[in-house]
Amino acid sequence: MQEEHPEEIPKPFLGLQRDDQFFLGTLLIAILVLAVIYIGQLSRWGTEPIEIKRQNHLPYDYQIDINKATWVEFAQLKGIGPVLGKRIVAYRDEHGPFQSIDDLLMVKNIGPVKLNENRIYFKPIPISPE
Repeated sequence: MQEEHPEEIPKPFLGLQRDDQFFLGTLLIAILVLAVIYIGQLSRWGTEPIEIKRQNHLPYDYQIDINKATWVEFAQLKGIGPVLGKRIVAYRDEHGPFQSIDDLLMVKNIGPVKLNENRIYFKPIPISPE
């Protein structure tokens, strides 16, 4: 008597045929490889930092003529905003041109400290011959 061995039929995994299982396995391996490459790029693996040398900041080098400057130009200075800049221009319009930089002390809310902080930004007023 011959024993009959029926051919074993492999059970489908997740309900997929053998070719589908092969395709799905290949696809998952490809996704895994791409994910590892992407994570490697995010971690900057294999790169060296670059040192960037920058120049020092230069101080502002400008001066304004207090008899011609607009309130916007005054507002750029230390401790002088738009309100005080407009007040300086209004004072100049009402009382005439300033004779010296120290005449700015006559404007309300400008004291010696604020004037001395900004003195380097004012052009000297030329002395007019009389």
